[in-house]
Amino acid sequence: MSERLFSAGIPELEKFTHRIMESSEDLITVIDCQGNIIAINPAVSRLLNIKASELIGKSMIDSLYGGKKFDYQAKYLCPLIETLETGREYHEEETTLKSPLLNSHFVCKTTTGILRNAQGKPAAIYALYKDLTMWRSLERRNESLKEMMNAQQLQTILAFSAAIGARDNYTRGHSERVAEYAQMIATAMGLQEISQLVYVASLVHDVGKIGIPEHILNKPSRLTEEEYTKIKEHTVTGSNILKQIDTFSTLGAIVRYHHERYDGKGYPEGLAGEDIPLISRIIAVADSFEAMTSDRSYRKRFSIEYALEELKRCAGSQFDPLVVEHFIKLVSGSGMEKV
Repeated sequence: MSERLFSAGIPELEKFTHRIMESSEDLITVIDCQGNIIAINPAVSRLLNIKASELIGKSMIDSLYGGKKFDYQAKYLCPLIETLETGREYHEEETTLKSPLLNSHFVCKTTTGILRNAQGKPAAIYALYKDLTMWRSLERRNESLKEMMNAQQLQTILAFSAAIGARDNYTRGHSERVAEYAQMIATAMGLQEISQLVYVASLVHDVGKIGIPEHILNKPSRLTEEEYTKIKEHTVTGSNILKQIDTFSTLGAIVRYHHERYDGKGYPEGLAGEDIPLISRIIAVADSFEAMTSDRSYRKRFSIEYALEELKRCAGSQFDPLVVEHFIKLVSGSGMEKV
């Protein structure tokens, strides 16, 4: 569908559009009618590992596709090239980008359109690409996840989690509640394809605590530096346990990084931003909310209102702000905050 944004006459439109492009995890590219790049967002730069400044003003076909428009089957290498040359617009169609700058083909859901000036003439062409590469991979894994839910191996892992809960009445049921919150977040973010994986990963996110001495887990006072270092080992321990079981090997990295922080100040490796697996970022929010709203050996539970304010305060530092935003809307919409 063609747009007429160029004639909207809204002074703040450029700032608003800039904010959307900067924050979006989807890939956004805009070219002029000569095929020169006039705007790309950070997601494109990260994917191609090239600075936006090196592309702006350059021919998209030359810069991104080696001067070629078609593949060996005479199909356009990129939907944006096709929209530029034929006027055909895409609306959330699954496509594959084949730029030589990519290490492999990039599967995405594509929307393209023509931006028109005040006279109704084409002024620019845009493309919005939603990455499906990971989701297609996860869908394949989910075939085995259906079997996993009934597998004896899952029962073994859940027995570990139950054993952890049994050691402390305060944390009994913690992983189950985190799993429910995390799956709700994934669904709210439109990630139904991986919601089952999110649930299973959340169930076992603390399995590494099986290796933490009980006197540290249940300590009612402040942990010493040495004790805190021991507690932090549970992410790596849990990851190593899961890696030993073929069916659960895909969960290892998720569990390993669920205590990383968005600002890079977490553990065990100090990953930051989108370098942290998305499911780990989701679990981090669900885990913290559940911990804050439950009694612990060293404190009573906080109110839901307080927990939500803490999530907001730490969005962008400890937590992925987009995950927090979706969870806040989810809780507010359910009326849970009034309970």
